Amino acid sequence: MLINPDILPTGLLVALSLLTLLGIGMALRHAPWAALVAVPSRIHLVLGACLGCTCLWLLSVDLGGALRVHLLAMTSMTLLLGWCLAVLAGALALLLQVLLLGEPLLSLPAGWVLGVALPASLSSALVARLPRQQNLFVYTLGGGFFGGMLCTLAVAVATLLTLWLAGEVELVRRGLDVWPMLALLLFPEGFINGMLVTAACVFFPEAVKTFDEQLYFGEEDRNGPD
Repeated sequence: MLINPDILPTGLLVALSLLTLLGIGMALRHAPWAALVAVPSRIHLVLGACLGCTCLWLLSVDLGGALRVHLLAMTSMTLLLGWCLAVLAGALALLLQVLLLGEPLLSLPAGWVLGVALPASLSSALVARLPRQQNLFVYTLGGGFFGGMLCTLAVAVATLLTLWLAGEVELVRRGLDVWPMLALLLFPEGFINGMLVTAACVFFPEAVKTFDEQLYFGEEDRNGPD
């Protein structure tokens, strides 16, 4: 999600920039750097997730020069990497997207807060509150599929709120007029995240940071009943 910085007042742009610096600073401080260096394959996972999001975000739609919307996939990246690494990888992917599309660098703060930090935080909070049941579908559907749909809805609402704070009442009105089109983004977002999370949990469960492999794939399930 990219917003043209020209339509944002200076105060709002400064506030978003401060939030971005604070969030990235917290992520840099609390990221599991030691664990990342100890297992080089995790570095490949982070870079691969960053590249994948960049490619997906380049498939964006420009809405009249004020907004650029795209699928997020931040839910699956958060479940795979954890919040800290997800927001850092998302920041790098966002920077690459802006540079490749020729967008102004001042669009980074709003893009990071709305399109990276918000869905990553929601996904992290949601998966932490999932019922602790020994059922893989609770995690993949609850955290991946419905988590992705929830994040898309939250980003849409937060974007309209940001435009309203920026005084772009006409853009907000136009957005509310075509709100049923949001349904066209909800299912694809849920499907992509649900598919990625399910595939990762089944084939590479050790690579999913937020996945409790022992809970869902304990020894009893692996070996079968006696």
